[in-house]
Amino acid sequence: MLPKDPGGFAFECVLSLEPLIDFVREKLASGRWPANPVGDDLLARLDNAPELRGAIQDLEVLKKHQGLLVRLMSLVFPAVAWDSEAFAAVVPFVLTPVMTSPQFEDLFISPPAGRVVRRNIDDATFLYGRTIKAYMFILDSLYGLKQRMDYPLALVVREEATGLERHFAIQLDFRFVRPEPVGEPIVLSEADLQFVRENITEPETLREILPPERFRLTGFTAMKAVEMTTFETISALSRDLIDQETVMSKAGFLRLQERLRTYFGRGDLVAGLAAVHQDQVMLLNVGCQLQDDGLFGQTNMVPMDYFKGSLFEKLAQDDQMMVIADVRQEPDLDRLNTGYGKSNIRSLMVAPLLYQGKFIGSLEVGLPGVDQFNPTDMALMTQLQPLFTVAVKNALNDLDKRIQAVIKQKCTAVHPSVEWRFEQAAMRHLANRREGSGEVMEPIVFNEVYPLFASSDIRGSSRQRNQAIAVDLARHLELGLEVVRRAQQSKPLPILGEMAGRIERRRNRLEGGLKSGDETGLADFMRHEVEAIFDDLAMQGPEVQEAIAAYRAEVDLHLGTVYHQRRRFEKSVSLLNERMAAYLDREEAAMQAVLPHYYERHRTDGVDHLIYLGASLSPNGEFSRLHLSNFRLWQLMVTCGLAWHGEQLKKQMPVPLDTAHLIFIQETPLNIRFRYDEKRFDVDGAYDVRHEIIRSRLDKAVISGGERLTQPGKVAMVYSSLEEVREMRRHIEHLQEQGFLLPEVERHELEDLPGVRGLKALRVGINLDGEALARRAQSFFEGD
Repeated sequence: MLPKDPGGFAFECVLSLEPLIDFVREKLASGRWPANPVGDDLLARLDNAPELRGAIQDLEVLKKHQGLLVRLMSLVFPAVAWDSEAFAAVVPFVLTPVMTSPQFEDLFISPPAGRVVRRNIDDATFLYGRTIKAYMFILDSLYGLKQRMDYPLALVVREEATGLERHFAIQLDFRFVRPEPVGEPIVLSEADLQFVRENITEPETLREILPPERFRLTGFTAMKAVEMTTFETISALSRDLIDQETVMSKAGFLRLQERLRTYFGRGDLVAGLAAVHQDQVMLLNVGCQLQDDGLFGQTNMVPMDYFKGSLFEKLAQDDQMMVIADVRQEPDLDRLNTGYGKSNIRSLMVAPLLYQGKFIGSLEVGLPGVDQFNPTDMALMTQLQPLFTVAVKNALNDLDKRIQAVIKQKCTAVHPSVEWRFEQAAMRHLANRREGSGEVMEPIVFNEVYPLFASSDIRGSSRQRNQAIAVDLARHLELGLEVVRRAQQSKPLPILGEMAGRIERRRNRLEGGLKSGDETGLADFMRHEVEAIFDDLAMQGPEVQEAIAAYRAEVDLHLGTVYHQRRRFEKSVSLLNERMAAYLDREEAAMQAVLPHYYERHRTDGVDHLIYLGASLSPNGEFSRLHLSNFRLWQLMVTCGLAWHGEQLKKQMPVPLDTAHLIFIQETPLNIRFRYDEKRFDVDGAYDVRHEIIRSRLDKAVISGGERLTQPGKVAMVYSSLEEVREMRRHIEHLQEQGFLLPEVERHELEDLPGVRGLKALRVGINLDGEALARRAQSFFEGD
């Protein structure tokens, strides 16, 4: 049943239909209704039912006039929703039902045995919220003082047999409630009203000038229950998973499993996690058979190689969710000893967990019956993946911290802009240690910071590297083949013909393209098969010895293979990376003087950088929208400068390389937390991880027709909403006027990336021959 009224509500509340009847009369008289929705006889019948007029003290009279009541209430509760929605008319503020729909009755008034109904707030909070709402209602209606403060009310229905919960948001409509003074109306002066404004959340204080016994609340409240189970469960999971202890303890994970049962609507569902740490996989037993000392304390530690050829390896490689209709038909699962037999699991759904594009583990849910999961369940599972990705990543971070027997330094390589915050934390940490209150440093979190991310990648670096490797390998094979051919000419042994044929076949296969394993495979073949017989072949004459000398002159002694083209390519990459990194670092150092900010730069085949801006990053809270706009304009200018330097370096590179440039725009701020175990900052919370997911996948972005978004000589700016791009359009126009950018601006819709939809982009050419860009980029790099 509905939770009992805790009592203590000081205002008199009276049931009355008069506000609704007056509403009907007014609407009919105004002519604003195109037709009479209640029939011509309703008001006449109400006039002939005096028990329904005025204050209704005895609720039993409503049963006598049930049909009349239902007709009247059809204006508030549509008849088409009578059997499908949960609603009721209740005595105002005390919530005593006077008319209920069948669904409301079944859920909250006369539930079956084993169903328990509770509020989302305790009795004291419930009473406090109603009292404040009553005062605001009175002040608005009688004194014209509008104030707003809502206490969200919800009811939770729990089935004791299954443990499943359903959450309902309660919507209350007070349109048909009238506050009335009891006795002489209280007159409030301007000073009284100011006193009320200052103490609006203090009901005991308000009683001094507005005693509750001087007011009556008459009418009825329309009450509707809207199911919010999925939303509430996701919110609860998000809150739980932010706390590492949720997945690091038995009790915490059991609570997660209960929430997952509610989320999927199955009381017999079991859950499990697997996490990848370095080359090991840590398995959690199905059915939450957890050890008391934590998630990974006594779990199975299995080498990744153990899963070769299994479903788990397929999950890690394909990054696609798997649904297994019957685990007994999958021999791999028995071999992996995952405990499905003990827990009687037959159906299984497994989702990969990806962090920055890397497979770090899996989330699995199982059910006893065969073929229990459908596409709807898969859609629900998709919403859970980012949440559990953050949880597993945090758990792995914590594991790394525990592996370290002694942490010599709590924080290393701290960026200078945030040293002040670490100094504060270190001082408090030392004070706590002196007092014996713990060894763990306090969390370091910067709230409401804006991320600025950009990358300048070498276009086609993987393809060019593979081409260089293929050319070197082909040359390596050619040198070896020359030795064998000369030896065969000197002494035509059949075995030498066989060896020459093997070398030629491997060389021919290279012409079809480089494959995984070719590099090490060919090097091993030449070392163990060909070079092993050089000493014997050298005895066949000086021509063979000359070929062997030529072979050894070109093969790198340390690498064991020819390294000509790769050296040229790597020298070009290194030259380009060093120039772009140096230019970017000099530019960023100048901006630190404008506003302190957090800065990260990474070098791979190109450079990318990430900047965080916000008031929380500054000791004095210095930050404004102007700073953000200034940094975004600067980032676009610097990207143009990086492109210019890359173009200038082509003449110096042994292998000319092109660069492609991208900027990711996000208007919504996020929170970052310093991870002590990884000695770096990371986004804080499941929602903010979306920014990192997008960043990790943008390098694969394509536009309609399959064309890569990023193109040499252009800068692409990726965004998801118009608010994020309006400002960038102004910056583009400014830099076009300055001669940094070319006139044409392209607009593109991006094709969907894994887990990311709805991204758009602007793309504009960089004026690499422009004098203004050359002056700024060159002079700044030289430090003039």
